Amino acid sequence: MQRLFTLLTLLACLILSVPNQAKENHTVDKQAAALTAMQRFPGKVVSVNPGYQGETPVYRVKVLDDHGGLHTVVIHGQSGEILSAH
Repeated sequence: MQRLFTLLTLLACLILSVPNQAKENHTVDKQAAALTAMQRFPGKVVSVNPGYQGETPVYRVKVLDDHGGLHTVVIHGQSGEILSAH
């Protein structure tokens, strides 16, 4: 049992020590991505998630508009341009 605990502890330390690449390659911050998405769809930002679209760093921003519609806006993580919006 102690061996299992030790193994799980080591695994947790390894996972926590891996750098977040999605964050490192994004020169645009989350707030700027959210503001850009709200220019396209005025409303309330529900989430802003960094990630990749192929090799391109992106933010996926979900916006709830004033009429209850949920929109996903993909923002380029380095240029801040809207790549897609629906």
